[in-house]
Amino acid sequence: MFYLRVSTPDQDLAGQARDLEAYATRQGWIVSARYQEKVSGTGAIERTEYARLLSDAAKGDRVWSHALVWSLDRWSRAERFTEALESIWELERLGVAFHSLREPTLDTPRDGKPDLGRDVLRALLPLMASYESKRLSERVLVAMREIRQGHRMTRSGRPVGRPARLTPDKLREIARLRNEGSTWSTVAVQVGLPKETCRRSYYDFRTGRVTVDNTPTGERLLRHSGKPSRVEGNP
Repeated sequence: MFYLRVSTPDQDLAGQARDLEAYATRQGWIVSARYQEKVSGTGAIERTEYARLLSDAAKGDRVWSHALVWSLDRWSRAERFTEALESIWELERLGVAFHSLREPTLDTPRDGKPDLGRDVLRALLPLMASYESKRLSERVLVAMREIRQGHRMTRSGRPVGRPARLTPDKLREIARLRNEGSTWSTVAVQVGLPKETCRRSYYDFRTGRVTVDNTPTGERLLRHSGKPSRVEGNP
């Protein structure tokens, strides 16, 4: 069985196919199935042929027992090497031998014979996973610090975390409605916030404790340092 993949529609699968066919001929294998697709490595689009391959591999009546790919990065789109290797182990758990034309070290040992290089790789896998996880965590922490300090933006351009529901405009609207005599239930419906949130923000606004801070750089949008004269009356 062949699995072939390229990342863009303008790329050709023929080159990979010729290499795999030549390899299969040298091994004396008969190619009984082909799974091929043109799907980006970003993960934004589902790999339907890859999913079909795994589904067929789990069936007891499949006619193929070997999976031949051009390289590991064509087989797996995982960013982490450990995750890519896990996809090979999963295929082997289904009873399918894996073969990579470009990385023969990853091949399933033939006839059940031990392979020292592969055994060492599997023994190192937990250590590699821990190292990759630590490096990823460190990169995330650095990125979050850079974003909070205003040195970089998030991919979306929006602030980190959940968007703030209490904006300066809503805070002013709460004060206006309350000063006009609206009940807390009416205020909550008008501004689209929970009643208790409206009540608490109004009290804080009157005493100067409110700070609305929901910009990507952490810029203060609204701050009061004393009782605002335009928000008066009984709560």
